[in-house]
Amino acid sequence: MENEMMKKTILAWLVGTMIFFASSAKADKAAIDRLTVSKAVTHALANNPIIREADERIHAAIASVKSSRADLLPEASLNYSYQRQRDAPIMMFNGNVIQTAHRRLYNWNVTVIQPLFSGFALASKLNISKLDVTARQLEKEQTVLDLIRDVKSACYRLLLSNRLLKVSDQEIDALSAHQRNAELFFREGLVRPNDVLQAQVALANSIQQREKAIAEVKKAEARVNRLLNRPLDEAIQLMDIASFSKSMSLLNGKALSQEALTNRPLIKLLDISLEQLRQSLRIAKSEWYPTISLLGQYDQSGDNPGATQNDYTNDHNTSIGFQAQWKFFQSGKTRAETDRVRRQIKALDAGIIRYQNQIREEVRNAILDCHTAHKNIATARAALHQAVENWRITVLQYKQQVSTATDVLDARAFLTQAESNYFLANYDYLDAVAGLNRAIGKKRVRNGAEINRP
Repeated sequence: MENEMMKKTILAWLVGTMIFFASSAKADKAAIDRLTVSKAVTHALANNPIIREADERIHAAIASVKSSRADLLPEASLNYSYQRQRDAPIMMFNGNVIQTAHRRLYNWNVTVIQPLFSGFALASKLNISKLDVTARQLEKEQTVLDLIRDVKSACYRLLLSNRLLKVSDQEIDALSAHQRNAELFFREGLVRPNDVLQAQVALANSIQQREKAIAEVKKAEARVNRLLNRPLDEAIQLMDIASFSKSMSLLNGKALSQEALTNRPLIKLLDISLEQLRQSLRIAKSEWYPTISLLGQYDQSGDNPGATQNDYTNDHNTSIGFQAQWKFFQSGKTRAETDRVRRQIKALDAGIIRYQNQIREEVRNAILDCHTAHKNIATARAALHQAVENWRITVLQYKQQVSTATDVLDARAFLTQAESNYFLANYDYLDAVAGLNRAIGKKRVRNGAEINRP
């Protein structure tokens, strides 16, 4: 009896534990899946592979700096050789033949070279590699800006798709109710059969539109999941915007353009590229100067593999000295190379001006998009109120046989379009704000509900 009670107690404990952990896992998954726009951005910045790709490029540039710095440090090499001559080396002295070396000769040496002067080429290469690290960091900043904009746009598209799906569901419910009314009135002989047929056709069209809306939701979910580096078909719950903006501050185009020129990584990246070209010019000019190195060598030579036995000269020796090399004539190659780099510098100077104008235009267009989208919100809101009232009146009139079935279908179509336009205008505004933040180089991670101005 006691054993039976013990078994039941253990079984109950195991079942309770399993239920607890299962519910905890579901709660954790729900917490992960239920995202805000800002949390989605944070998740993307932490998990999107494009960020890891940018990080690896930075690490590669750092490794390049270490490689360039090593060129300024001593370099050591080991050489080993073996030589066998058919005849023993000799020399004649006062008519006597004197052997001067072994027929078989083994030689090995260790050489250390320390660059002393390279015409500033090695120092310039090091500067270029350091600048390249900064350039890769700026590229990551631009990647972050682009990713934030892409995630926000994808989230707003998903929220809009969900809203439009709800609008489609409401339209189906309304048209289904209208079809039932038309069938009832037809049975009572109050309307023609055409009213029923029109209601059925309108409902069928609405059902087809709903299928398209479902597909758009799935596409939008897949895009958000891709940006968050999640399985494309994984379910996602994105919290909708609590309230839409009703006001927008006046945007100062000149101030925002100046902010963009100051903050945009692209402009900073072009400045880095310009400095790298200046360093490349120094490298090109270094060919006009000699290169000077300090050499140290330990040498061993003999007739055995270890080169420890030599009957004719020192079996080992140490030397230190300087080596200078000057290419004083290269058929105009150095001059042509320096001219090429100078032309590239001038081209980049012109390119910087072009990109500055392009950024000013981007900011101006983004401001116009914000103003246009915000104005459309007010227009769409007014149209929605009118469409709702028109639908209410038309349905009442149809029930009283004052209006026709065509009037009902038109009113429902107007309402569906007005609702769609209203939500489209609001999410277009949020997307325009995200675009403006990207244009001026702001890495703002905020919930769309909090945004009423960039």
